[in-house]
Amino acid sequence: MTERLEHIEKKIHLLVEELKALRSSNSVLKEENKKLKTDMAEQNGRIGELTERLSNTQQALTGQRGDNDTESSQILRKQIDQYISEIDKCVEWLKNA
Repeated sequence: MTERLEHIEKKIHLLVEELKALRSSNSVLKEENKKLKTDMAEQNGRIGELTERLSNTQQALTGQRGDNDTESSQILRKQIDQYISEIDKCVEWLKNA
């Protein structure tokens, strides 16, 4: 009878240890899941921003293709030149950093 109780007690201790391990694992998985959801929300936000920018660019290009107005072309060229200048400054800054 004593052996049987000892055997049951041993099994209970093993189950308690297994329960602790599972709870710990569950906690780690919950944290990882929370982080992944946050990352996914950030990525979805970024995708939304990029999609909007792409749409705006496509609309601008469509408008320009249908319109041969030299004034709008010059404005667009100036904007592109400004972007290139800013990129050149960034590249120079990175070289010096």
